[in-house]
Amino acid sequence: MTDRELLLLISEDKVKGFSLLVDTYSALIYKIVSSVILPVGTREDAEECVSDAFLAFYNNLEAVDLEKGSIKGYLAVIAKRRAINLYHTLKREKNATVPYDEQSDAYDSDIAADYDTRAALINAIKALGEPDSTIVKRKYILGETAKEIGEYVSLSAEAVQKRLERSMDKLKVMLGGAFYG
Repeated sequence: MTDRELLLLISEDKVKGFSLLVDTYSALIYKIVSSVILPVGTREDAEECVSDAFLAFYNNLEAVDLEKGSIKGYLAVIAKRRAINLYHTLKREKNATVPYDEQSDAYDSDIAADYDTRAALINAIKALGEPDSTIVKRKYILGETAKEIGEYVSLSAEAVQKRLERSMDKLKVMLGGAFYG
C-alpha cells in the first residue's frame, strides 16, 4: 500500500487505517525510540513514547505533505524528537533522585559502587526490620522528608527522625563504619 493510499484509508476508516499504520511502522518506531530512551529509561517509557509518537502523527495528519517526505520519515522524525525530549526529562529526574525499585531493593547509589558493597548495604537495611528499613529507603533513596515518610508509615515526623537516627547508628555498627569515613 502506498503512503497516499494509507492516508486515504486513515481519513475514510480511522480505526482500520490507524491499525495498519501502527502494524506497519511500530517496530521501526520502537527501535528509534528505544535507542534513545533505554540508556536512562525503562521499556515502559519507550513503549509510552512510541504511543505518543503515533498519537502526535495522527493528531497532525493535515501537516503530512507527501511531496516533502514519506509517512515513514514523518513518523521517524516525530518519534526521534519525542524520544529526545523524554530522554532529557528522564535524565533530569534520574539526576534529581536515585533510581529505586522497591520490589527488588535494586538501586544504584554513589555510596554503593560495586555489587558486593551494594549487597552488604541492602542486607543491612533489610536487617533493620520494619518500619525502619522503609524509613531509611524513603529518606536516603527516594529523598522524602520526615513528614512525607511519617504519613506513609503512620508515624509523626519527630518519630521518623528519631528512628532514622537510631537506624543510622545501627547501620554504622552493622557495616563496621564502611560508609562513614
